[in-house]
Amino acid sequence: MTEQAKKIVLLVEDDKDHADIVCFHISEYAPEIEVVWLHDGEAAIHYIEEGHDQWPWIVLLDIKLPKYDGHEVLSHMKAKETFNNIPVIIFTTSNALNDIEQALSLGANSYIKKPIKAGEFGSVITEIIDYWSLNQHGILFKDS
Repeated sequence: MTEQAKKIVLLVEDDKDHADIVCFHISEYAPEIEVVWLHDGEAAIHYIEEGHDQWPWIVLLDIKLPKYDGHEVLSHMKAKETFNNIPVIIFTTSNALNDIEQALSLGANSYIKKPIKAGEFGSVITEIIDYWSLNQHGILFKDS
């Protein structure tokens, strides 16, 4: 697979341990996917504002982030035409109803609570990748 055709997962996560686990499982399960890891909401907003040769295939976004929280980042993403069709999966420790409702009302495509046990991350990451691989949202970008 060429570098240009490589799928990109944009991971916006402030917890290094969680990011390391996600990156490890993606590299093991789907080595053709590149992970771009951003540590806080401010870095995510800068990423959204920059031009890129290739935009993410999906976004894994935490809610509890420093500088700008995940809801602010999600709102910014969905307001940008280039990000409007990119699936955003909220991947967070919060199961608070107000967080879920706000994320979905802002346009999140999925809301997934992170597993409590590190050993369970792999199966969740696998399910996310498999689900979005079956989803044909990529055809939206053919004419772009």
